[in-house]
Amino acid sequence: MTDSVKLCVDLRSMPEDARREVEVHHARTQDKRDSYIGERYPKAITVTSPLSGTGMELKTFWEDAKPRFVQSHIVAALNLPNALTGHNCEHGTSIFAAGEAGLELLKHRMVCDGVPGAAVDMLTTHHVSLHGATITYLLCCADEKQANANVLKMKAALRILGYVPTGNDSTNETFDVPRNGYVITVYHKTDFSHCIFSNEDLAETLKARARCIIRIEVYMQGHFLRERGLDALESWRNAYAEGRYEAIFNELVRGLFKLDVVLRHKAPRKEALKSLTATEREIVLAYLAGTPLDALPAIKEGATADARSKIKSKWKKTIRDKLRIDITIPWEQHQKLHHADMDRLVRYPGDYHPDAVTVAECFCQENWPKLRKRLRKLRSDKAARPTTA
Repeated sequence: MTDSVKLCVDLRSMPEDARREVEVHHARTQDKRDSYIGERYPKAITVTSPLSGTGMELKTFWEDAKPRFVQSHIVAALNLPNALTGHNCEHGTSIFAAGEAGLELLKHRMVCDGVPGAAVDMLTTHHVSLHGATITYLLCCADEKQANANVLKMKAALRILGYVPTGNDSTNETFDVPRNGYVITVYHKTDFSHCIFSNEDLAETLKARARCIIRIEVYMQGHFLRERGLDALESWRNAYAEGRYEAIFNELVRGLFKLDVVLRHKAPRKEALKSLTATEREIVLAYLAGTPLDALPAIKEGATADARSKIKSKWKKTIRDKLRIDITIPWEQHQKLHHADMDRLVRYPGDYHPDAVTVAECFCQENWPKLRKRLRKLRSDKAARPTTA
């Protein structure tokens, strides 16, 4: 029930005649100067979710087959909570459930295109791969004020740690931290302009709850998933039992905040300094006095930039292990980090379970079986309906 996935559905297990019924939009590349017409490329198709009425976008790809091409794959980037319930105020975390829901939506779409129901039923989660996936962790706060304050604290902490959080054009309080193969986005939701609520009586309740939730989204790109063997949807079936969601949170989110060691914000006592070697003590005292890193004793003595870098790494690790001080962060900023607060705040929240008041309006573990049943009923009804010539 995570926020979004980019799915690729392999259609090649269906009969060729059925595949030809799948809607496809394409165009050709063209060089106007030479009147050269190149290969076709797929164009996006906008469709509507049968459950929520929200828009979805997909592309149909093909393979060469004489006498003409035949459809082979559908790729779609889907926001599943919105597609199924019209909003993403409260929802679960499961990538497998999101992928399964995406497949059900695409199967319904294929039946609407005229693909026989029996052919569509041949497609299972084994035919789905992930070209991208977002795990959305929901951290609950006491109220909106606390949620906003905590987002700003997290942003400030990351800046002190040397990251450059980028702004986001969302009207929510949002920031992104791009990394190699994934992006972490943090915000609390205040903009509901894209939401459609089927139950107006509960709309304000859902909005109020969303304002009190910090959303930490880990968007994993396709190559990141493939390198870890996580691109097959089936590989996520038992992800909770394997502890994968918690492991990813600890590695990518807590790791971003460097919470394997909680750094201090108060100067160490004299007793702690006694455990240091003479050189370590000299470095620490100069550091606490505000001496720039490159001017610290034993570091500035390096003959080359590479040598100084190695010396920095050596003393950084030693002093961090002994005193919980990162000498690469100026002490004035180190005191403002309040790493212990981050350690308490940035903890794996587990799956999110809406309560009895809103559960029927949410994409979550408890409500997904009912939503799936509705989708399948819509598909079977559409498949059974006779087509007009």
